[in-house]
Amino acid sequence: MHTDEFEELTECVSCGAAITPAKDRAFESAPRTFLCWECAIERGGVYDDTDDTWTTPPNVQNLPTPLPLA
Repeated sequence: MHTDEFEELTECVSCGAAITPAKDRAFESAPRTFLCWECAIERGGVYDDTDDTWTTPPNVQNLPTPLPLA
């Protein structure tokens, strides 16, 4: 997960679970739009802990369209 400085509490775009991307495992599906760990894995994501990267990103098709940033 590469969230840089995004430490705000947000919701998983798929299930609505509360997550803090800078602290919780999550996948950034669009700018400031995240999938929680469980939804990312359910959508086929494969994470490599050793390299700290997604070797297979989750399928993000059919996710709600994020609102434009203000």
